[in-house]
Amino acid sequence: MSETTARRGRPATVDRDRVAATALRLFTDEGFGNVTMDDVARACGVARRTLFRLFPSKAAMVWGGSGEARETITGALDAAGDVGLPEALDLVRDAFVASSTFPPEALEVTRQRLCLIAADEELLSWGTSSIGTSAVLVAEFLGRAEGAAEPSLRARSLAAACAAANFAALVWWAQHAPERDPARVVEEALTHLLEGARTWAAQA
Repeated sequence: MSETTARRGRPATVDRDRVAATALRLFTDEGFGNVTMDDVARACGVARRTLFRLFPSKAAMVWGGSGEARETITGALDAAGDVGLPEALDLVRDAFVASSTFPPEALEVTRQRLCLIAADEELLSWGTSSIGTSAVLVAEFLGRAEGAAEPSLRARSLAAACAAANFAALVWWAQHAPERDPARVVEEALTHLLEGARTWAAQA
């Protein structure tokens, strides 16, 4: 059924995930910079206007899972309530692990996304705000655990380090160890990172 025909009755439903998966295959096979939005629309069999309604840009297709990850981190930290610093560090690790737990059918798409992001400076730059948002969420949580009105320098620094380590671990998984569970890779990376922070937690 064509879009023209569909408009005469009930609007056709376009599968957003299918469109993103098709775009990722094109980007992977032909190079992110060599594929246009028109190319993606043709490959998916949708109108250009429909594609832009789903995704404002090519980068948005690649970073499509970042919103869900932030929501998972936010939910995990909000559910924790008021805790002390030692426990807060474990909860931060667990929140990132939860955000890196993907259903089996999403693993390959996630791997493709991460490989594309790591290989393209434009894509990486586009998503920097997403990583920064996660760091802000964690810094605020650690600030509450400190009992301070505002997160301290240590809390902000540690939060930024955790967000960066989470992303670095996922990229490493995508590029070098796709046979492993990405959540366990993130857990390993953050456990190593937070070992040093326990001295701070004990002294605070």
